[in-house]
Amino acid sequence: MRNWLLIFLIIGLAGCRATFVGSETVEKQWKKNGVHLQGKDFGICFDRKESVKTARDKYLQNKKYSERTPEEQNEWDLEIDRLMGIYFDCAYELGYRFKPDLGWCWEESLNMKRCRELKKYRN
Repeated sequence: MRNWLLIFLIIGLAGCRATFVGSETVEKQWKKNGVHLQGKDFGICFDRKESVKTARDKYLQNKKYSERTPEEQNEWDLEIDRLMGIYFDCAYELGYRFKPDLGWCWEESLNMKRCRELKKYRN
């Protein structure tokens, strides 16, 4: 009985943290030997992602959200997905794996879509 109580307490605290503080970013869910993507490896992947941006991408990135047309916003959303794919492929090549924290991928969470997309990087 005590074990169940402890489990519910841990899950409850993790859920409260995500609710009131917000969950960590997706970049913090990539880990290698228990350490999240950071330092030189972060820079390598960031630079790789930045190097493939086109002039149009930079234009859309620098344009304020409120100033983008719906078509431009859709274009930017698709481009963000492509750029994040390049970033995550780089992290995977460097030996990092998508290992989300407890509660990060819960059903009904805002992160659920991203979790489904990144499950191929879990092994």
